[in-house]
Amino acid sequence: MNKNYKGIWFYGLSGSGKTYISKAISKKVSNTILVDGDNVRKLVSYDLGYSKKDREVQINRIFGICKIIIYSKKIPIASSVYFNNELNLKCKKIGILPIKIERKNFHKIIKTHKTYKNNKNVVGKDISYSKLKTSILVNDNTINFKKNIKIFIKKIKIKKK
Repeated sequence: MNKNYKGIWFYGLSGSGKTYISKAISKKVSNTILVDGDNVRKLVSYDLGYSKKDREVQINRIFGICKIIIYSKKIPIASSVYFNNELNLKCKKIGILPIKIERKNFHKIIKTHKTYKNNKNVVGKDISYSKLKTSILVNDNTINFKKNIKIFIKKIKIKKK
């Protein structure tokens, strides 16, 4: 990765490891602010449901928060379940690196994770996103994932103003 980035956005299914990697990076990279989609939903987007349309409003709000953080000369580390091509292009335009987190053996998680039981409008179950041209990190839920996070942190270049 030879480009300087102003932020990172992790997206992937519920339970894939987005929050885990976000916290790991924030411990190693100074000047970061976590923008977790779950927290934004509780504190800002409490007026939204979980339909695809509401999820699109949600990711645009997260994007706006990330822009405020960048304008404040900080580094946003955002995460969300839903992501789309429009947001992918907007992130790349302002220097946010979008990365999909995929979890190996996800079919096992779906059977036990509370999000996938009896809920409607669930990304990965009822709502899908098209294939996007973004980087992918695979969470195999082993020490390899932790090693890959360390390698990733060394490779990324984050622009500080």
